Amino acid sequence: MRARVLTVLLVGLAATAAAQATEPPRLVSAQLGRAPWNVQSAGIAACDVTVDENGAVAAADLVQDVPPYGAQLQEAVRSWRFEPAREGDRRVGSRVLVLGLFRPPTLSIIAPQEPFCQTTRAPEEIPWPTYVAIAPHPATVVGNAEVLVETDISDQGKVASARTLGSATGFDGVALEAARQWTFRPAARAGRPIGARAYLIFSFIGHSP
Repeated sequence: MRARVLTVLLVGLAATAAAQATEPPRLVSAQLGRAPWNVQSAGIAACDVTVDENGAVAAADLVQDVPPYGAQLQEAVRSWRFEPAREGDRRVGSRVLVLGLFRPPTLSIIAPQEPFCQTTRAPEEIPWPTYVAIAPHPATVVGNAEVLVETDISDQGKVASARTLGSATGFDGVALEAARQWTFRPAARAGRPIGARAYLIFSFIGHSP
């Protein structure tokens, strides 16, 4: 009898946990600032973005900066709007990673052997990249673009899904292919890894159209 009661209790707890599972926020509108033409720097700028229960950005804190891209990313993200996260039927505040991989005005760049992101201490509430694949500038595509990719990161740090947002460009395919190769230290809640959502911006600056 005690075993049966324990089984029922565990099933009830599992059902309660499932009902309270958090659905991450989903981006509904975003403006991306244009990458400046007169810089030669490259690298990752990233923000820990706090989204309130109404889907507005309450804060955008820099986790990693590559000047001048960090300030530009912060400014752009503050105007983004989200469908808020939910726990069951209740809207809740949440945090997401918004990361930009910026590149200088050249068709190809070499990935560093020891990326800066591997030594950055990011908050545990957001996922953080442990491996970064750089999307090549397609040789047959002329011009410039910034591709925004929405990714779902599993509790094991794998990219479970990825899709581009916004108008289609000739760079979407290489951006998606690169994003799917990334790996992350998963987000955590109360010390336990959880699934999360992250937004990756791939910047392509080549030659003028």
